[in-house]
Amino acid sequence: MIKSIRYGKYKIGVEYTHLKDCYGLYDPNNKKLQIDKRQKGFKLFNTWMHELFHIIMYHEEIDVNKKGEEPIAKAVGDGYEKIFKSNPRLKNKLYSLLRLDINSKK
Repeated sequence: MIKSIRYGKYKIGVEYTHLKDCYGLYDPNNKKLQIDKRQKGFKLFNTWMHELFHIIMYHEEIDVNKKGEEPIAKAVGDGYEKIFKSNPRLKNKLYSLLRLDINSKK
C-alpha cells in the first residue's frame, strides 16, 4: 500500500479512507491525498491519475483557466514523468491495477 509519494521537494501523505462525495481528494495545504478505499481496478487507477493531475497543477502553479491546452499538456506530461521517476512503487501499483482489471475481463 502506498503511504506517501514525492513530488519534487514535497512529500505527500496518502490516506485510504471512506469518502462520501468523491473518490479522491488532494489537500495541498496539508500535503495529503485521500483515496476512497472501496475502489479497485480501473476505477482506482482513474482516481489516482485524476488526483495526480491536481497535484501537478497545484505544485506547478498552473491555472487551467488562464493557460492554453499545450502548456497544460506539457505540464501534465512532465509532472507524470517526475512522479513516476520519484515513486517506482506507485508506478508499479498503477501497472498492477491495469493488469488486474484487464485480466479480469478475459
